[in-house]
Amino acid sequence: MIREPYKKAFPTLIKWVKGAIIASITLSTLCFSITFATAAANQPTQNIEVGKGTLIRFKEPVNNVFLADSDIADIQVKSPTLAYIFGKQQGETNLYAVTSDDRVIYEGNISVNHNLGSLKEALTHLLPNTHIDVQSYEGLLVLTGHVANPEEAEDVRQMAEDFIGKNHPILNKLEIATPVQVNLRVRIAEIGRDTKKQLGFNWENLFVNGGTAIGMVQGANVVNLIPDPTGLQNSLVKEFAVQGRGINSLFGGFNAGNFDINYIIDALETEGVLSILAEPNLTTLSGEPANFLAGGEYPVPTLNKDGQVIIEFREFGVSLAFLPVVLDSGRINMNIKPEVSQLSSNGAITLQGFNIPALSTRRVETTVELGSGQSFAIAGLLQNSVTHDLEKFPWLGDVPILGTLFRSSKFRRQETELVIIVTPYIVRPHNGGTMPLPTDGLEMPNDAERYIKGQSYATRKPDMPEPVQGANGQKLKSAAGFILD
Repeated sequence: MIREPYKKAFPTLIKWVKGAIIASITLSTLCFSITFATAAANQPTQNIEVGKGTLIRFKEPVNNVFLADSDIADIQVKSPTLAYIFGKQQGETNLYAVTSDDRVIYEGNISVNHNLGSLKEALTHLLPNTHIDVQSYEGLLVLTGHVANPEEAEDVRQMAEDFIGKNHPILNKLEIATPVQVNLRVRIAEIGRDTKKQLGFNWENLFVNGGTAIGMVQGANVVNLIPDPTGLQNSLVKEFAVQGRGINSLFGGFNAGNFDINYIIDALETEGVLSILAEPNLTTLSGEPANFLAGGEYPVPTLNKDGQVIIEFREFGVSLAFLPVVLDSGRINMNIKPEVSQLSSNGAITLQGFNIPALSTRRVETTVELGSGQSFAIAGLLQNSVTHDLEKFPWLGDVPILGTLFRSSKFRRQETELVIIVTPYIVRPHNGGTMPLPTDGLEMPNDAERYIKGQSYATRKPDMPEPVQGANGQKLKSAAGFILD
């Protein structure tokens, strides 16, 4: 029989016992975890270079030795207490040695790495003025530091590849101390040939007999009746409609009894040649875009969301956009987009009183790879337009030989050809000195030179340098720009 006070205390005692048991279990688990982590942290690590080995001596004779990854390292047991470890490739694995009664005598890590010291020494000997650091992470070789130019960066990468092997990845994080800059020289040449020929017969004839009149009009209007310039009342005279026809017209007329014959012969033959040459030059960093425009902008009216007329501007002229990337080999990979456009009346529209011109555009976009100073051409952009208009009087114009007098022929042929030559250069900033300008040495002529010699400017001084050259006298293959000479 349990008395009342003990009945009240019994549940509290049960809770205390349960808490003590839980605390004991938790403490035991925590101690085991700490012991396991401490044991794992205290495992010995053997560092071995690729192609080399080391000896491991056990404190007791062992019956079995286990190596986790045989691709990273190899093991040969020389005796129950001695084993030889050989490094095969970069990586990390585990080694265990147990006795005949399953006691673990040895438990450790085998870390195989490359001998980066020899690679660093070779890089220092090859490039003494550079700072290059080499690190290895799980088979990945990482190159960091600074080099002077892309050629040195490629030499470092090649040496690292020969050292680690072509099947292993290399992360090249080398920085070029002086940013590589690319100058792009583009020569845009366009030539157009225009040929026009016209031969037209225009007649205006009238036959009058009493109250009967018969007339014929062929081609265009020939004569107009205007008041007599002498001032006679009710007197009209003929005026030939040659205004607007130019000076290549033959006109005349004669009267024969009741016949009044008037004619104008239009004869035209023109040939024209148009040549356009533009040489835009751009310089930008490797990997950075650049663009150029030599032309202008024309207004285009548009409507906004409220229905109001606003003016927007569209570009035209000679434009160039390119994106160069200097590769490790020193070659230049670039995306280039040259364009030649001009205002044209063909296709122009008139909208709400606004005359909006059209654009005649020649555009090319391509990606090429070149060496510094090499050139490539974009050619074959030909356009040939032929127009032949024939106007004639029905039936009369088809009569052999005499039918020519009742026909008008207009012939026009337009030919254009566009050639684009692109040359990239890897350039460096000019160090010191004064860079020559086209205006250097310009002197205004005096009265004697201006009126007697006919000079508009003084000649260039003989000791002046060329307008484009490097610090050591390097020159481009041909001059860029011009200089007063």
